[in-house]
Amino acid sequence: MFEFDGLTMWTVQALIIDFAIIIALFVSLKQLKGWISNLHAGDEIAKRDNFAFGISFAAGLAGLAIVLTGVTSGAFADSLAAEAQLMAGYGILAIALIKAGHFFQDKVTLSKVNLHDEIVKGNMTASFVEFGHIVTVAIVVRSAFIWVLTEGWHGIPVVIAAFVVANIIMLFVSKYRIYMFKRNNDCLQTLIMKDNRAVGLRYAGFLIGSGLAVTAATGLAPYVADNLVLSLAYWAGYAIFSVVIFAVLHLITIKTILIGVDIREEVVDQENIGVAMISATSAFAIGLTMATLLGS
Repeated sequence: MFEFDGLTMWTVQALIIDFAIIIALFVSLKQLKGWISNLHAGDEIAKRDNFAFGISFAAGLAGLAIVLTGVTSGAFADSLAAEAQLMAGYGILAIALIKAGHFFQDKVTLSKVNLHDEIVKGNMTASFVEFGHIVTVAIVVRSAFIWVLTEGWHGIPVVIAAFVVANIIMLFVSKYRIYMFKRNNDCLQTLIMKDNRAVGLRYAGFLIGSGLAVTAATGLAPYVADNLVLSLAYWAGYAIFSVVIFAVLHLITIKTILIGVDIREEVVDQENIGVAMISATSAFAIGLTMATLLGS
């Protein structure tokens, strides 16, 4: 049989099937986005030049791609038909979980602002926040897929359970950020409606960094197949621990990097996107480092 650097004719065929399904999922995501928004995605992006809508759609593509890396991380199935079924099935599940987590974060965390309506209006800050929500949820879903080592359909209930636990943790992360704004007599949701883009960038960066920190739980929490309750308890405990460590490290890092800078004034009052990007990038860097060093 033909073989080159570990690739055989069979694995090449499996890869072709996987890529074909992935592309089909990307296309279906565009149709789903237009259907949910009750808008024509192509018109919003090209004719109306609604940049906010384009960013929102791009978030969905990025989120789906992130989750699919978790789906494809295991070995190939025993047959091409089984490989196609697993890829399509888990891909559809991934889209459903991303949409569910995104809806949960939008409606529960930011109950006073309708991100969809703001994005339709062209509010860039709302699109940044939605990007943060979607990508963070995708990172959490991916970590659940990797942690359970999904090969076959048996892992679906555990993936969903881990997804629910992790999203509750991320809800507290979002509430923490909202509390930090209130402590400074600011309202995050009001700033979003005012289209303060610096605030949106900083908020999204912190969420994505937190999601990456949760990924560290995949390397710390043991997955015990015959005791799922204990496994989920380990997952929740280590995820909370990782997020707390992340928040402390981010605070120390940003205060050190921007020593002498009033970050709140620069971001909230002056809408300084540069300071916001430094804060967001430092959060991403810390979360990525934790995921790389501690995750599996």
